[in-house]
Amino acid sequence: MDRFFDVVGTLSWLCASLAKLLIGALILLVVADVVARNLGLKAMTWAISASEYSLLYITFLAMPWLVRIKGHVFVVFLRALFPPAIQRLLEKLVYLTCLALCLYLGWVAWSSMLGAWQKGSFESRTFDMPKWAIFLPICLGFGLAALEWLRFLMTPASIYDANPLDAEGV
Repeated sequence: MDRFFDVVGTLSWLCASLAKLLIGALILLVVADVVARNLGLKAMTWAISASEYSLLYITFLAMPWLVRIKGHVFVVFLRALFPPAIQRLLEKLVYLTCLALCLYLGWVAWSSMLGAWQKGSFESRTFDMPKWAIFLPICLGFGLAALEWLRFLMTPASIYDANPLDAEGV
């Protein structure tokens, strides 16, 4: 089981690395668009649509890695009010809830992606984007995030560890 979750972790890291590259590309795109406008050159009309799609990809590609390294926001004050046995129970309930939400939303995105693929639909803005490509990072993000929550549920790892980055070797 550890080997499986190691592979999931590697995939999550690769997705997050791609998200980092997209952030860099997005910065360069915005700078190029601003420079072009200020120099009186033709505006890059496609840049707005490209930046919007990039933000979608960045969000969902980074999500599983943030779950893995405990980089998301969570509240601990309520948990601290209870004895250790109740704390462990609450922790497992959080994992199950997050897992269920990721699976449900991933399933909705998967269904939407398959429908868009079958219909061959496109989203038309300054350039045509296949609709399935819009749902792809959502499916990937929720799917890998669900596996990361499953890892917390099935292993001794906890989102409440003191130094999450030390545990992952980041």
